Amino acid sequence: MELDTNWQVILNPHAGSGKGRRDKNKIVSVLNNSGLQYILHESEYAGHTFKLAKLLAINGYTHFIVAGGDGTLNETVNGIFNGRNSHCSDIVVGMLPVGTGNDWIRTFGIPDHYQSAMDIIINCKTVVQDVGLIEYADQDKNIKRFFVNIAGFGFDAMVASQANKLKNKGLSGLRVYIESFLWSYFNYKAGQTNIAIDNEILNVNLFSVSVGIGKYNGGGMMQVPEANPVNGFFHVTIIRNLSIWGIISNFKKLYNGSFIRDYRVSTHIGKHVQISALRQLSGEADGETLGKSNYSLQIVHHQLRVIYGEDKFKMLES
Repeated sequence: MELDTNWQVILNPHAGSGKGRRDKNKIVSVLNNSGLQYILHESEYAGHTFKLAKLLAINGYTHFIVAGGDGTLNETVNGIFNGRNSHCSDIVVGMLPVGTGNDWIRTFGIPDHYQSAMDIIINCKTVVQDVGLIEYADQDKNIKRFFVNIAGFGFDAMVASQANKLKNKGLSGLRVYIESFLWSYFNYKAGQTNIAIDNEILNVNLFSVSVGIGKYNGGGMMQVPEANPVNGFFHVTIIRNLSIWGIISNFKKLYNGSFIRDYRVSTHIGKHVQISALRQLSGEADGETLGKSNYSLQIVHHQLRVIYGEDKFKMLES
């Protein structure tokens, strides 16, 4: 990699329940010692990351470092795609993980350590990953949103919404996800849901559905254990309604992916997913709340060039 590339660093001080703010000096020190030429942009309010990334993309910048969590990465990618009209073949994105869950980096073998992550950025080994596009309605407006890891609907989305509330209160770490998981179980009501995956149509009493490009969400849960972010397909995990004992018996299995052997769980692959119910479902993408709606998702193959570390999935460097 040429060191004179002008990198745009987007730092979210609110990531990791304020870790971005507390660690700003550490992050700047790592950047200064890297030998990279960079400009630091600091997000100031909710949605600002999206605006920063969009403006930078419109102005022709192509190399980005995200200093934040999964939500910051999601906002950055959405800003870039909106700024470039989805033509992002020359965009490169690296990650300095600052978030609470840091799930995207688990698939791509990036360590949760600033200097080690910077070493990977300097090495600049890249792959062009797939991206998901969600279309849904929000207050009579048609919304399009991209995601790079996992989108969840039903129970998963309630957990994400509750987790975001706890993060805003200053909580962090595994506790956020466990508390959110338990709170959501006692407040969630399963309902009949139609799910179409390409030409396969299912009607299920839905607990949750995860549509994955990456493998992990919820702070290390492997809810889509067979996902591969470069193969051009969504990997979909559907969980039918569970009792509290079903939750307890499968909780540890969520972290190694073996829960998919449960008879109430099915896995699928496809390029298009449609989810609809009479009682509209909560949705989330990369941990960012979407509200309640019906949803249409499609895979956009080989769309975003990202820097990765340890090769944890079968892919070709490109």
